[in-house]
Amino acid sequence: MQTFQEDLADKFAVYFTGLRKQPLGCKSIQRIFGGASRETYRIILEEDDGGEVNLILRMIQESSLIDTNQEVEYEAYSLFQNTNVPVPELIKMEQSSKYLGKPFIIMSEIEGQAASPFDKESYKPYQEEIGVQFWTILANITNFDISKINSDSHISMIQEDQNWKQQLDYWVKVIREDSIGVEPILEMAIRYLYKNNPKDSHQLVLVHGDYRSGNFLFKENIITGILDWEMTHLGDPLEDLAWALSSIWCWEEKNRPAYLVERNSALDIWEDATGLTIDEDSLFWWELFSCVKGLAIWISAGHEFQSGRNIDPINLFSAWMPGDIHSQAILDLMETRVSYL
Repeated sequence: MQTFQEDLADKFAVYFTGLRKQPLGCKSIQRIFGGASRETYRIILEEDDGGEVNLILRMIQESSLIDTNQEVEYEAYSLFQNTNVPVPELIKMEQSSKYLGKPFIIMSEIEGQAASPFDKESYKPYQEEIGVQFWTILANITNFDISKINSDSHISMIQEDQNWKQQLDYWVKVIREDSIGVEPILEMAIRYLYKNNPKDSHQLVLVHGDYRSGNFLFKENIITGILDWEMTHLGDPLEDLAWALSSIWCWEEKNRPAYLVERNSALDIWEDATGLTIDEDSLFWWELFSCVKGLAIWISAGHEFQSGRNIDPINLFSAWMPGDIHSQAILDLMETRVSYL
C-alpha cells in the first residue's frame, strides 16, 4: 500500500506533466516541517533526458494556526516577481481540490537555507552582510507602490486611521477564542494598547506580516529569498519593523535583532532606505503589539494541540517556550512605561 507522500508524489507528477505537456516522474518528495498555515513539500521531478525540475508545493493545511487566504499569498509573491525583493518564481495556483485533495501553489525552489530564528550562530561569519540586506529588503517592501495593487485584490484594504485597531482587534479575538486560561501579563499589554494608540503614520504600506529570521533563505552572505507571505496586508510602516525587531527572535542577544546587526544600526538602515522617521512612542506600541500577536499565535498552537486537531509536537513546544519568552518581553517593554494602568 502506498504511503500518503507516495500517493501525493504520483498525483503531483501527473498534474505537472499536464502543465508541461511532457512526461515527468517524481524522483523525490520531502515534507518541510515548521509552517503554521501550509503543508510544504520539496519535490524533484525527473525529465526523460535525465534533467531535474526542483519545485516547492504549498498546500492548504486543514488544521492551521493562522486563518489565511491562499490567494493573498499568491498575489503577494506575484507583486515581487523580478524585483529588488527576492522571492521564488511562481508557477501555478490551483484552487480546486480534485487534483491533490486540497488547493495548492507551485513555485520554483530557490537555492539557500532557512535558519532557525532561535539559532544565534546561523549566519556567522556573514551576520553583518546579511543584516544590511535583511533590513534593506524590509525597507524595499515598505517602499512598494501600493497603487499597483488591483482594486479587486484579496489583500485587505483598510483606512489609515483604522489600521492599528483592526490589527489589535483581530489578534485579541484569536486570544479570546483559543485561550485555555487567563494570562494576566498578556491582559495588561492588551489594556495598554487599547488605551494608548500609536500616532497615525498618514501612510499605508504593504506589510509582509511575518518578516523575521527563519522566513528567509540565504546562501553564504546573500539573502536569496523572502518566504511565507500568507499574512500580507496593508498597514502601518512600523508593523513589520517591530515584528522583525522582537526580542523573541534574538533572545540571547537582545540588542542584535534576528542575531544580525545591532538594533541602532538596523533602525538606521531601515530609516535611510525608506526615507521615513521613526516615532519612538509608536514603535514602542507596535513592539508591544508584536508580543500580543505572538502570544495569540502560541495560544492558538496550544489550543490546536489540546483539542487534538493537530498533535504535532511543534504546537506543544510553541505554546510553552515562545509563549514564556513573549510574556517576559512584555514585562521588559512595560518596565520602561511607569504609568500604564
